[in-house]
Amino acid sequence: MLEESVVTRGKLMNMVTALLVAIVGVGAEAAELNSLRDLKVVQTGAGAQVVVTGTRAPTFTVFRLSSPERLVVDLSSADATGIKGHHGGQGPVSGVVASQFSDARASVGRVLVALSQAAQYDVRADGNRVIISVDGAPAAEAKAEVPAAAEVKPAPAVAKAEPAVVEQPAPAPQKAAQPEAVVAKAPAAALPENVVAAEADEREVANPARRITALSFARDTLSIRADGEVARYEVLELADPPRLAVDVYGVGLSARAPNVRSGVLKDVRVAAHADKVRLVLDARGEMPAYQVERNGRGLEVVLGGKVARKPAVSDTPEKVVAENAPLRPTPVSALPAPVEIKDLTFDENDSGGRVNLKLSGAVVWKVERPDPRSAVLSLENARLPRRLERSLDTSALETPVKMISAFSVPGEGNRVRVVVAADGAIEENVSQVAGGLSWRLSVKGVKTEQVAVTQRTAGFTAEAPTYASEGAPQQARYRGKKVSFEFKDIDIQNLLRVIAEISKKNVVVADDVTGKVTIRLRNVPWDQALDLILRTKSLGREEFGNIIRIAPLKTLEEEARIRAERKKQGIAQEDLLVSLIPVNYATANEMSARVKDVLSERGSVTVDTRTNVLIVKDVRSNTERARQLVRNLDTQTPQVLIESRIVEANTTFSRELGVQWGGQALAAQATGNPTGLIFPNSLAVTGGVEGGGGGVPDIANYAVNLPVGAGAGSGGALGFVFGSAGGALNLNLRLSAAENEGVVKTISAPKVTTLDNNTARISQGVSLPFSQVSASGANTTFIEARLSLEVTPHVTQDGSILLNINAANNQPDPANSGANGQPAIQRKEATTQVLVKDGDTTVIGGIYVRRGSSTTNAVPFLSKIPVIGLLFKNLRERDDRQELLIFITPRILNRQTIPQSL
Repeated sequence: MLEESVVTRGKLMNMVTALLVAIVGVGAEAAELNSLRDLKVVQTGAGAQVVVTGTRAPTFTVFRLSSPERLVVDLSSADATGIKGHHGGQGPVSGVVASQFSDARASVGRVLVALSQAAQYDVRADGNRVIISVDGAPAAEAKAEVPAAAEVKPAPAVAKAEPAVVEQPAPAPQKAAQPEAVVAKAPAAALPENVVAAEADEREVANPARRITALSFARDTLSIRADGEVARYEVLELADPPRLAVDVYGVGLSARAPNVRSGVLKDVRVAAHADKVRLVLDARGEMPAYQVERNGRGLEVVLGGKVARKPAVSDTPEKVVAENAPLRPTPVSALPAPVEIKDLTFDENDSGGRVNLKLSGAVVWKVERPDPRSAVLSLENARLPRRLERSLDTSALETPVKMISAFSVPGEGNRVRVVVAADGAIEENVSQVAGGLSWRLSVKGVKTEQVAVTQRTAGFTAEAPTYASEGAPQQARYRGKKVSFEFKDIDIQNLLRVIAEISKKNVVVADDVTGKVTIRLRNVPWDQALDLILRTKSLGREEFGNIIRIAPLKTLEEEARIRAERKKQGIAQEDLLVSLIPVNYATANEMSARVKDVLSERGSVTVDTRTNVLIVKDVRSNTERARQLVRNLDTQTPQVLIESRIVEANTTFSRELGVQWGGQALAAQATGNPTGLIFPNSLAVTGGVEGGGGGVPDIANYAVNLPVGAGAGSGGALGFVFGSAGGALNLNLRLSAAENEGVVKTISAPKVTTLDNNTARISQGVSLPFSQVSASGANTTFIEARLSLEVTPHVTQDGSILLNINAANNQPDPANSGANGQPAIQRKEATTQVLVKDGDTTVIGGIYVRRGSSTTNAVPFLSKIPVIGLLFKNLRERDDRQELLIFITPRILNRQTIPQSL
């Protein structure tokens, strides 16, 4: 009895300890709440601002909802009781509603801003305030002409707080009231009705259409002719203005829109998109009744009184709505019986898989994307049985999809969510099939065995309130509730039992986990505390959904080794298969070396060079892995066209001014002016430089002879002769001037095309012979004078092109020659490495040379005399300019066919 009493007392102490720890953790968390004290709505011109003031820097998430238009701002670890209730609006803000959601796990203050129209918005943190700015101008209409079901806007980083994370618009915790009850307080102006009705039709066809070949309109019927059967189409009826949009998926367009001259339509528009062709039918007035019918080679859209009017979505909630159509609130009194989900299964494949839902009737659905790796399918007015509310761990199926969780959203009536998490970016598509919905998932990324995937799907468990309070998966490593521990020599199994109570996890502890722990932690996440405790005692853990198994590291390592050996033995006993893998763009010999790395020890690969095929022999899983590797690597190599422009511009300018003058003076008996002296009786003074000129005697001599090159084809000159009547005094003057200006432009445009990472060279020119005489005789060598372009391109993953360029334009120069008369070579070259975007032009080289000279020939001393000195000198000025520019423009020729990663 004593031993039993001691055991009972020990259990009671453990339970009390766990309760105290939980109270301490909750108290610590409550002490950190951000108390929201004030909420104001201020009009700013055509827009408005909602300012929420708290006691500390906020941490918040933002998402946008439509039908009606509204913004939802959730402030984590916040208390909104001080501003709770309805607040009036200004400008584009119709009203503001503040609510408080709290439970044992979280405390969230929600601010719901009702908008009068779709408008642009911005949410930012300013100290202790959150400022929500709404632009008064309406947002531009989407290209697809359909409003988005929900827009998720990331919140900016907040000072002194964790960066806000984009979260999936999640409901409040289980105990909190829902925003739908609050939205009813917003004015009716905040309820735009743009999408009237929508439907989708998809089926398997034997001969799927590839192109739309003809379009015609007659007798209120639009005929769409294709080269096969239409696999999938969607129809959207929109208002303001009334129009009908028909989307035909998986086809191209080879036809023009038909002319509409009469009838119920005023115009038909058609446009081709990447994955579909959209036809828009604009009605003249109210949208008539319509019906879309299939035929053997396309579709027919019948309008007018031939068909019954289709009810709007708001009138028939059971109507199937397209994935982009917004979900509309329906009065509770008008809701039909909920649609029951009979079964939920998953079919895996290499690229992702397919989620199959069997339903008892039609259901309204929409898809939300909290981040690229997650997707949430919401079903309205649906009921999920308790047996199907679970998480499917698909990581063992060798598929990129890691977790699929299905649960009923607490507190929101009949709403069901299916959450998918993957290890890569998800591309999804929902289609209606017989008896339910089919959700196809395609993941862009690597296979499971090629990447270490963290357990980021821990938030998507069968426990719906956890997802409702935390929202989408967070980026932080530790996301558990913060707790405080202070124990001395506590048995580790009791400590793990306390953590299990706090975390609400199922914990299984191995028998050989023993020992005592002394620990003191303050305000740390419970999962971080668990990791520290396990590391201290050399323990490890394994997670299976909502169950944590704890055992010594040696035990876990031994189990992992045994599993690996068992897998290896299974591969050794499995039958070998032979697969033929064709290689299209690469060579099979190069590909075989890479395929060997993914084969087992029993596997082998051989090459058939004639057909360029790999012959792989191995177990089935390895042959499929080899086939996937070849499919990813054997892609079309980018092909690059490099266009070059080599521009040369030479400008020359010269100006010359010269003067020649001279004459003679005679004092003699013959001229009648002797000196009158015995000696010298006669005197003669004449120029000492010989020269001639127009109007000048042939034997005339110049005192100053500084002419310029004026002659045939250049310059000009004027000659003057002044003399006395008796010839005693003669003056001869000749002025000459010349100016020369020349411009030479040369544009060379070599082009070359090559594959990625391959060198291409193109050249044009002449080879000049040069003779060399030596003791052994005459030897002739040839020197290249060419215009050439040598390029090695590399296409980067963002579509830019890295170029290694060697451009040259070497030409012979006859003006400069060697001793034997051979011309010199003018070399103009550029060697560089540049990064250019596809289709852009860059200048890789520019050489600018300018030569200027000024020459003066003069008579000493006399040329220095002002003004008169011009008669004793000539001037020569010269200005030569040379410019060289090299332009490069690369273009990727086959960008549409190369992999998107390039």
